[in-house]
Amino acid sequence: MAINRLDHKTAKGVTTEHGNIIKSRKIIAQVLPQIPLSGYRVDALSKIDAPTLLANLLCSYRAESEMERIGHKKISLLGRMSLLILVGGAGWAAGSAQAGDEMPGSTGDAGKSNDNELRRQATQPSEKLSALVEEYRTQDPNASFSFFNGHIDSFSTTPKETIPEYAVKTLKELGLPAQAAELLKIQAPIFSGTLEKQSHDVEAKPDEQLPYVGEEAQEPEKSKGKAKEDARESSTDEVAEENRTEASPSPHEMLEWDRPTKELLAKEKRAASKILQAFLEQHGNLFEISTKELNDSMELMDFTHGAYTRKAIYKQFYSKNEAILYGKTIVQFDINWNVVGISRMIVTPQKFPLDKLKAGIPGDKAIKIASDAKEDCASDDAKPLLVEPSIDLIRKRRVWNVELTSKRGACHWRVIVDRAEGTVLNVSDLVSQAYNDAKVNRWYFTGGDLFSPQQIVSPNQYTRNDRRLEHDFFYMMNDHRCEGSAETDCATTPQVGDTWCENAYGTENGSSYIRATRRLDRDFASYYPGGGSETFGETNAYYWGRGFSQWLKPSLDALGVLPGSASDYPRVLIISDACENRSWYNSVFAVTTDDDKGEGGDVIRLAHNNPAGPSDNNAACQGGGCFDNPGNLHHELNHFYLNRYHDVGTDLDCGSAVQLQLTHEGALGTAVPQAFWHDYYNVGYAPADTNKLYFSDSNVGRVHTNDGNLSKLTDFSCVNAASTGDPYSAGRVVGQALWKFYHGKKVDGDVITNTWYPSTDTDFNTLVYWAAELQSSSTYQDRYEFANRVMEILDKHSNWSSSGKGDYCDIFATHELGNYIDPEYCN
Repeated sequence: MAINRLDHKTAKGVTTEHGNIIKSRKIIAQVLPQIPLSGYRVDALSKIDAPTLLANLLCSYRAESEMERIGHKKISLLGRMSLLILVGGAGWAAGSAQAGDEMPGSTGDAGKSNDNELRRQATQPSEKLSALVEEYRTQDPNASFSFFNGHIDSFSTTPKETIPEYAVKTLKELGLPAQAAELLKIQAPIFSGTLEKQSHDVEAKPDEQLPYVGEEAQEPEKSKGKAKEDARESSTDEVAEENRTEASPSPHEMLEWDRPTKELLAKEKRAASKILQAFLEQHGNLFEISTKELNDSMELMDFTHGAYTRKAIYKQFYSKNEAILYGKTIVQFDINWNVVGISRMIVTPQKFPLDKLKAGIPGDKAIKIASDAKEDCASDDAKPLLVEPSIDLIRKRRVWNVELTSKRGACHWRVIVDRAEGTVLNVSDLVSQAYNDAKVNRWYFTGGDLFSPQQIVSPNQYTRNDRRLEHDFFYMMNDHRCEGSAETDCATTPQVGDTWCENAYGTENGSSYIRATRRLDRDFASYYPGGGSETFGETNAYYWGRGFSQWLKPSLDALGVLPGSASDYPRVLIISDACENRSWYNSVFAVTTDDDKGEGGDVIRLAHNNPAGPSDNNAACQGGGCFDNPGNLHHELNHFYLNRYHDVGTDLDCGSAVQLQLTHEGALGTAVPQAFWHDYYNVGYAPADTNKLYFSDSNVGRVHTNDGNLSKLTDFSCVNAASTGDPYSAGRVVGQALWKFYHGKKVDGDVITNTWYPSTDTDFNTLVYWAAELQSSSTYQDRYEFANRVMEILDKHSNWSSSGKGDYCDIFATHELGNYIDPEYCN
């Protein structure tokens, strides 16, 4: 039967141990975006209570705006099984990273990190379990296992060419195809010694059309209300207009695979838990889980079907009223329904015994403690979104998981509170800082130089709306397009003398609302950088946001997270020239908008920059206007795609080995924008002019070319990242490795040599986002685990050679990330 847990909480909120109910229905109505039920992704909204949804969906992080510019060891068992570690001891109280903090890249805590200590105390599985593992591997030699607390933690194996016997009954019952399908794997890489990493170098080929995958041809969305448009601006600047009439010789393309219909996907979702149950019943002694324990432990939250695997996403529970902290679990099935991956241990009280809690603090006290735990947010009208009794496996404690937000959206944080003592164990900041004839004025950057913007008019821009700039993946609005109550002075950016639509924020029913610039002819080219309407920030962000999203789209499709129709894509609301001096991403934010577009969901606010300021890594300035550099926007969009499409949170809890914030900020948050920039401008691996690569002049985005600019884990520990508010440099330890993967480079001392790189940008994006998904559903969610998951994917789901995989393991080891990669993945 399907695994569901609908009795953990009341329909109106979370019931605490002491009977306190945290009412959240009203809050959720304000902040939870609608999630489409069609296409390739199914979300069980109709069967999941609101607090549980929030626990799994409200994940975000704040992004930077002012960054300081600063010039195998592995315990192996039975030959092929990796051994993970059980941890004891108290947790570290992680500080929250603030958007706009300087990024010092301090090494003051080098050698004091608990990154390695949390994994060091190994617990061997019993002889009986070891024998069962070996017995299983006689049937499936490609199977790999890791262990936690003496039991199986993660399991992975290669896809199979036949349908397993344990799946046949369920497939027949549900009328699902029972014929084996051909497997698809990530294609073989390219050796950079034979062919350097290619790019489209778009600006150097002004006659060629953009290489991005096409948007859907469909009936455009009509704006409501009377047809009207905003006044044009006039400027003496002569701005060239592009004329891209030739087809791109090598456009990005979607993979060829059999995408499921909405009806088929719904059936597959019903099948997933039944097939998992049948698999575990067949191997009950190995995984030490009964049918009753499985149903008590796992609640199905989501299901996706991609080109390579199907994924069932679960939330884990320790008991009827206690969740597993950070307990997301992914079960992967191949195209023929073989279970090929379980991301972490299915926890039961027998596998992980804990003494009962005789007395503890009630939920209302936990809320008060959590509200006071973040000093700069304590008085900012805090609202609880989640108050959940949980089990912290790494610290071996019973805790309260408390998530709060504030009215203005400046604060959104999670606090882990010890239930027995009321002590704060961790604080995580969760705020991240159908037409084809639209015409926009936007920046271009000669040779990719972010510090030298120039205007250019780009015609033939796709839009979904008949009057304004609106894309499949985002709404574009402007904080200086305000209707209703009068605008007020913006005290946040006093150097500009700015105004903003204050009454639109903190509510979805304000006395005013923000809106997009309207043009009936969709010609937005008359708006220039110094224009009084500040619409140029809107048109510029639309162009670069569209380009990044279309570049990323094939990997979203391959991983099965896109709905079937572009009209159903979850979208982020982008607000240009916001009353902020730094850029933010919020997964939940209340703002009143024209036509109610983008309300109550994901929001990116792009900072209002001083028009008299100089160009830097964050802002491009020219002609009396300063606007966020594309890298900043792409960094924020990375937060959105990681969070909303891949369900990767942004917690930083060093004491519980959770480092997802580092993945968001410095790993994918730098490597992915840099990869897009190379594809667009062909900047290369290590351009001599660091202005050509997002933050490459500092720890945040620097390139590894010698020992002097190598980022190692011990130089940027988790604890130091938390205490200094620098998740960017700490994440860049992984980001440097990914940048080498993208270009196919190895570095030994000051010698750069060649290795393999993914043959397409789609393969690169698929690899890194898939690894982040698996990292976020692991017992250990640290940088070691990200490295391990990259190698697991290459080993189990690609056509890569042993030498290619071995080189990647060596690269990870260079950054001190190789300690806990399964040695088998490197062969």
